[in-house]
Amino acid sequence: MGMQVDSGGKKGSFNDINVTPLIDIVLVVLIIFMVITPQTIDELSVNLPKKTEMVRKKDVPTDQLVLSVCEDGRFALNKQVMPLEELSDQLRRRLAAKADKVAFVDAHPEAPYDKVVDLMDAARGAGTDKIGIARLKDADQFKGCTPDPAPALDPGAAPTGG
Repeated sequence: MGMQVDSGGKKGSFNDINVTPLIDIVLVVLIIFMVITPQTIDELSVNLPKKTEMVRKKDVPTDQLVLSVCEDGRFALNKQVMPLEELSDQLRRRLAAKADKVAFVDAHPEAPYDKVVDLMDAARGAGTDKIGIARLKDADQFKGCTPDPAPALDPGAAPTGG
């Protein structure tokens, strides 16, 4: 029993590719690009728009329709709280007299979303062509369900009789 000896026949060829030199070259090229790239981009020119003055209107037009959803889910039309059916009827009458049928929806941050959707559906059903959504406010900034205070009477003014 002896050792097995190779007969000296044809050996199997080595078919695997040695990837080590390829990885070395790729890493060297990557390092070169990483070093060169910050030097080639010194600045990027951007054409910025010119500053324009924005004109903000402080007073809301008297014929503007503001639909509000209160925190507790009640509805209001121009700060007058009313049921949704009455709001829809009043909105329909007011829109009939207007050329542009636009209404704005303002909702308390804590108002139920389904009530906001109900209000928008009622506005669309009343004939509103465009519905604008007011900017979200903090809870203490929301005044959509609080009627404006009555104007103070001048104590020196003469009474107006009818």
